[in-house]
Amino acid sequence: MMRISLFYYTLIILMITSCIKPFDPGIKEDASNKFVVQGSVSSVEGWQYVYISRTSNISQAVFNPINDCQVEIIDGEGNTYTLNQFEEGVYRVWMSSTDLVSYRSYMVKVITSDGQILESDFDLLPEGPDQVGEVYYEIKNIPTNDPDYTIHGVQFYTNLLADPEDSRFYRWKLVETWEYHTEYPIEYYYDGIVHQVSPPDTSQKYCWKSLLVPEVYTLSTVNLTENGLNAIPLNFIYNTSDRLKIKYSLHIEQSALSEDAYNYWDKLRINSNQDGGLYTTQPLAVKGNIKNLTNPENEVLGFFQANAISTKRIFVDPVPDFELNILSTCQVNTLRFGLIEIPVTEYPAYLFSSGGNYALATMTNECVLCSASGGSNTKPDFWP
Repeated sequence: MMRISLFYYTLIILMITSCIKPFDPGIKEDASNKFVVQGSVSSVEGWQYVYISRTSNISQAVFNPINDCQVEIIDGEGNTYTLNQFEEGVYRVWMSSTDLVSYRSYMVKVITSDGQILESDFDLLPEGPDQVGEVYYEIKNIPTNDPDYTIHGVQFYTNLLADPEDSRFYRWKLVETWEYHTEYPIEYYYDGIVHQVSPPDTSQKYCWKSLLVPEVYTLSTVNLTENGLNAIPLNFIYNTSDRLKIKYSLHIEQSALSEDAYNYWDKLRINSNQDGGLYTTQPLAVKGNIKNLTNPENEVLGFFQANAISTKRIFVDPVPDFELNILSTCQVNTLRFGLIEIPVTEYPAYLFSSGGNYALATMTNECVLCSASGGSNTKPDFWP
């Protein structure tokens, strides 16, 4: 299962529309070097994570982990759970189902290596539906400001049906995985000598890529008659992507939140969707629920929450009547003067196969090595 820390390392929202002006968030340089604390307890028995870092310069955003902290989760009954450092800036503790009680409050306390104390407010663990509602999709064409250009894609949706006593505040986190193939197997390569691979090597032909869907999805049913809603929009996949070419999977994590946690995430959603996205490694300066008790004038970014979660995974085969328009990353380059053109720095150079022999043409790595496109050729355990 994908490590949860991926979320906090890759928190970036991309809104693609026509004629967008460059976005200047107007964040001052002195906004960097603040503490960032993100973490949660969930209703599901398992590892509970807290991520501690410092903000970085927005123009050069990187993850700046803070190590060697003392981290505790404390519940409203006075029980304390000590977290151990798991990775750079990542702390975790295993909590059993008896530790995770609906309508009990939880907080986090951090003591940094230089003695600063950071504490969150208590956040209430609500109840929510045991299952994610139906997840489905439809082909959708979206008009743009250019009457000659229409965005083609597939829009995913989910339904929410909660009990009246369940939380009225929700967020969805999505992780997508898809299978893709290279265009060619490895048949000939050159490293000063031409090598033939027989039979052709297809071991590098099949890959899978997993990514967190960066958009923030929230919903409040406070103003609705029922605690539920149909056709809640999730992610949209453009027909220029290879995600739906072979097989696609979407993992949906539905979180029932407190009102405070919902307000935090909804502000992040609004900020990120307005002008181009959250930054890769840190949240925008939305007020969270964490304070620096040692230096109260120093703002702390982030939020510690308690959430009731349910999950679902769906698989999608190629969508009928959905025409893809994918630009290939595989390039075949003709050698005008023969193999002598290939520099040593490009060894091994993969040669194009034609008519049972190699041609005087090289192929980019993306033609034969699926991992060159960012995926892994190790099949995920959950893949059918």
